[in-house]
Amino acid sequence: MKKVMYVAIIIVIVLMIIVFASSSNKENTPINNEITVNEEDNNNQINEQTNEQTNEIVTNEVINEIINEVVVNEVENTVSSETFEESPKTSEEKAIDIVKKDWGTNNNAEFSVEGIDGNGNYIVTVRNSQTTEALAFYTVNVTSQTFTKREMN
Repeated sequence: MKKVMYVAIIIVIVLMIIVFASSSNKENTPINNEITVNEEDNNNQINEQTNEQTNEIVTNEVINEIINEVVVNEVENTVSSETFEESPKTSEEKAIDIVKKDWGTNNNAEFSVEGIDGNGNYIVTVRNSQTTEALAFYTVNVTSQTFTKREMN
């Protein structure tokens, strides 16, 4: 009895596969039905009707494309051929220049930055180049280009 049941189940499965395969083939082929009906009326007229039915299956194809784009970063190095006579000055150099303008040109004077006070002002000292004696102390504000001068007697 068990063998008969197994054989019956296998036959049912095979039949289902055949039905499924035949129905999928019918869906993929277009169907053209032409029906012609001839009728005679009392007036002996012939009416022909043609019905055409077309079933088309539209398949949508999805194409996934992966495009690899290579981005190349090109760095262009340019070297300026211009030569600057005056290079940008630091704040210390600017403070010394302000003191030099006020003190004037003197061959025996040396200018040096001694430090920065609490307000951010530079302390520039003018010294005798031969004796290193302090001649004057300047407190210079570089941003406003102002200074205070204290000369030593």
